Amino acid sequence: MTTERTSLHRRQMLQATAAGGAALALVGGTPALAKAPAAAKGPTRDLPFDDDWRFFLGDTAQAQRPEFDDGGWRKLDLPHDWSIEDRPGAPQSTDPWVPPVALWNPGPHPKGAPVVSPEVPIVMASVPPLAPGGPPHKVGPFDVAESAFGWGTGWTVGGIGWYRKSFTLTDLVPGEQVEVRFDGAYMIAEAWINGVSLGRNVNGYLGFVFDLTPHLRAHLPNVLAVRVSNVGETARWYSGSGLYRHVWLSRTGTVRVPYSGVAITTPTVDAASATVLFGIELENRAGMPQTAEYRINIRDARDRVVASAAKSVLVTAKGGRIDAELDVARPALWSPGTPNLHRADITLTSDGRVTDRISQRFGIRTIGVSPRAGFQVNGKTYQLQGACVHHDHGMLGAVAIDRAERRKVGLLKANGFNAIRCAHNPPSPYFLDVCDELGMIVMDEAFDVWEKPKLMKDYYNNYFIDHWREDLANTIRRDRNHPSIAFWSIGNEIFEAVSPRGVELATQMRAVVREQDMSRFITQALTASYLGEKGKAARAQLDVTSYNYSFNAVEKDHATYPDLTFLTTETHSADAYDIWDHMQRNPAYMGEFLWTGVDYIGEVGVGSSRLRSNTAPPDNEKKIIFGMDVSLLNFYVWDYPAYLAGAGEIDVIGLKRPPSLYRDVVWGRNPLSLVVQRPVPAGFHEDQTAWGWPDLLESWTWPEGNSDPMSVHIYTSGDEVALLLNGREVGRKALAPIDKRKVQLEVPYQPGTLTAVSYTSGKEIARRTLETVGAPARLRLRAEREAVPGIATELVYVHAEVLDAKGRLVPDAAVPLTFLVDGRARLRAAGSANPYGIESFQDNRTRTFHGTALAILQPTGQRGEATVRVSSPGLADGVQLITLTR
Repeated sequence: MTTERTSLHRRQMLQATAAGGAALALVGGTPALAKAPAAAKGPTRDLPFDDDWRFFLGDTAQAQRPEFDDGGWRKLDLPHDWSIEDRPGAPQSTDPWVPPVALWNPGPHPKGAPVVSPEVPIVMASVPPLAPGGPPHKVGPFDVAESAFGWGTGWTVGGIGWYRKSFTLTDLVPGEQVEVRFDGAYMIAEAWINGVSLGRNVNGYLGFVFDLTPHLRAHLPNVLAVRVSNVGETARWYSGSGLYRHVWLSRTGTVRVPYSGVAITTPTVDAASATVLFGIELENRAGMPQTAEYRINIRDARDRVVASAAKSVLVTAKGGRIDAELDVARPALWSPGTPNLHRADITLTSDGRVTDRISQRFGIRTIGVSPRAGFQVNGKTYQLQGACVHHDHGMLGAVAIDRAERRKVGLLKANGFNAIRCAHNPPSPYFLDVCDELGMIVMDEAFDVWEKPKLMKDYYNNYFIDHWREDLANTIRRDRNHPSIAFWSIGNEIFEAVSPRGVELATQMRAVVREQDMSRFITQALTASYLGEKGKAARAQLDVTSYNYSFNAVEKDHATYPDLTFLTTETHSADAYDIWDHMQRNPAYMGEFLWTGVDYIGEVGVGSSRLRSNTAPPDNEKKIIFGMDVSLLNFYVWDYPAYLAGAGEIDVIGLKRPPSLYRDVVWGRNPLSLVVQRPVPAGFHEDQTAWGWPDLLESWTWPEGNSDPMSVHIYTSGDEVALLLNGREVGRKALAPIDKRKVQLEVPYQPGTLTAVSYTSGKEIARRTLETVGAPARLRLRAEREAVPGIATELVYVHAEVLDAKGRLVPDAAVPLTFLVDGRARLRAAGSANPYGIESFQDNRTRTFHGTALAILQPTGQRGEATVRVSSPGLADGVQLITLTR
């Protein structure tokens, strides 16, 4: 068994097949399933249904009909997001556009020539989006003219797409039930089987299930057709388009458990024993009462049965229910530090035949909140160091490939976060599987809007009144067995939250949540305008009071309402120290969720900084964003060709940004960090948003001849810091609490070494050194993993780095790269963290940003090796060998 866990659903499928599960014969089908037994021997849940689809971008008549000729359509496997793919007619291969204004040393650089100075700095003077010499209207997936919501969705384009899949079931037996489940489609999905309408789904983030049974043709090809519409202003961040999550097929008997029909809770837990309660809904599609026998086996992480129960139950034509209580002795408890998981194997038998099998993972644990102890798991208090995340994966778009989901959670965990807020929608099921496995605490959020809109005229608010009850219930039902989930959020910055109608809706939502789950805490992300008495009625419907950004109001509200517990569901990086300080003093303040953990596409520039002319008139324009006056927040958006938010403490290719270095110091994960401000040219000043951070770099490689001193920023947990330039002390400062663990010293630039030394009570605790490096000389490839399973749910992330002759990273190199991949993998995407890096992510060319770029490979499904090579004119190539296992 490998140390990396494969998809839970894929494991379940393999286990079912090994146990004699029903085979699925596909036209051009999945190779792994072709070896399954030819005769059905029992039910099989969650057979992967991602392979061998055909896709057409655009609308077309009669595509739902089985006889429709889709021979000219593109073949692809799911998950798929057409909004990240090159636009029709856009340059397929292009170097990221380089703005004509650079912060320093802006002299011309011939295309292809390696440079040390940054052609594409983070902060730069405003560039007219379509000025002469500026970017084309259409580059890769970006299209200014066709993007419905422009900066909000990062200049990407939605539209309409059709998917069709042909498959044959060779072994249908009488009474067999067949369902297809989509984990998500953005935005409105309509489905047909053999020309018969199955229905539609309007929530772009929730899964949906269709019963195929009445319409299937045995031993003949069946055609499943799906039309996905993402037309108009449907999102205010990058949503992606199409069938961007997995699709599954399930085959059961007539007595069965409906999708999400299993609820598992652990109300009584201690070291000696735990009580596990099961509430299992039953369906009966036979049309007459049936007697069924059930067996529940609870297995631990070593696959040992630790508790079991078996009994008969009468299932009427309207259905039935199993309520079972099992005791587990000496349970291995789930917690953030020890995320032990159990599995419940549930088997239904009727008339001597197995009619359904379900494997459901869960964790044995208790959770609690109180104003005196804060947030607790199994009686232990945890301060929540959380991050908000959107669901896209940068240059991959919104495709929910398992490895991309796991990597995102892993990056957050590795950078000290122990909690995630899914902003502002339910995530993929596999994302939550990973949170369970890695021990993250999760806030699962249902809605970004209720009835009132947020700028976008085609948003979910148009469907809310008719769909919210079902969508909220389905969210809870789908996710309620994940031990990582501690909080259900019913909304984010809801405009009507404190109005009588809003309180009425929140009261109804609370009832819907409690119908499905009694074991977690209900909250809602309230805005700063709902503090104090004004928000009292809205807070009354919540178990935990959550505010966006208003961390400094928690103490005041706690003094007025001492029985409340608090979270800040969005915070700024700049407030990391103040938030930490508040949490140490007030246990009722249980934690924060930073906006945001990982950078994302859309909401362009909200977390970035840029240059402004000193002679430009002040910007006194009142700014209304999402219905709020944000003038005092210095909120602005970048023009095209910027496409990233710039707010992530981890950048879009997975590397730490300076605010993450600061957070490490504040939370005690690192005693010292050293960064340098990029020089600001004469006549300009740096301007940044409330979510922004100065343009800092871990670099002591700068142009010589600049008479202005360099601004050196030091983050430290010590009480004193000294700065050495080429061994000579050039600055020293004692720190007081008012400094918030930050020191800024001015130093004339001189090539060599810059060293910061941190002290506590006169004793050195850490030192960090930056050194001047040479010109780019060669490239190095660094794979995050050099051996991976050769399956489509895996990805290989390979960083390309620009090195000097001594093998040191050139920290601001911007050089063109070409990737070549040979062997058992293909290049899935390539790009950098350049916020102005509009380009095709589908081709093999990009340009480094801060000396680094990223290539993402996807295995082709075969065992063997793949070789990655990266080249740039004038530099020695980099080569990386990847081993693909099975």
